[in-house]
Amino acid sequence: MKDEEKLLTGAWLDAIGTLISATAEMRALAGLDEINNKLITIGEGLQAVGTLLIGTVTTDDPLNFTGNWIDGAGAATSALAAYIQDVGDENMVDGLRLGILGDVFQSMGASISSLADHLMGEEGYAIGNALQGLGAGLEAIGGVYDLKGREEGQIITTIGAILQALGSNINAVIITRETFQ
Repeated sequence: MKDEEKLLTGAWLDAIGTLISATAEMRALAGLDEINNKLITIGEGLQAVGTLLIGTVTTDDPLNFTGNWIDGAGAATSALAAYIQDVGDENMVDGLRLGILGDVFQSMGASISSLADHLMGEEGYAIGNALQGLGAGLEAIGGVYDLKGREEGQIITTIGAILQALGSNINAVIITRETFQ
């Protein structure tokens, strides 16, 4: 697979994954809980595969390289956390803590990539990655609220998931336009 194909495929896997995760969070906010952890596991897993695939592209930019790998590790951690939460109630607290950790890594990685894009003059990507970083950070904050049993946690998490999906899809559209021009 060529680097251009890795970028395009990875970007759309990430974008689709964020949409699935955001859908699950919106369902949770609406009180529909039966399959949300499964959806989040799938969505975060797709995000991890997509971001890590992008991380395999040859680049001279160590910041972007590092950001992609940290973001991908965070998404993989969040996928595992959602699976652990789905397996049983006795794992709920551990799953929440692991999910917070994964969201923090996603936020750090996307923020590092945003900085790298800004320094390279690629403002569109910088905005997309900044939205992803902000969204993942809000998801982590929402997770802390959930861990403390506060109702506003789900609202904060849902807003974060939507922002993350928006940023990821902005990047996927930009990559698609650049690839086919």
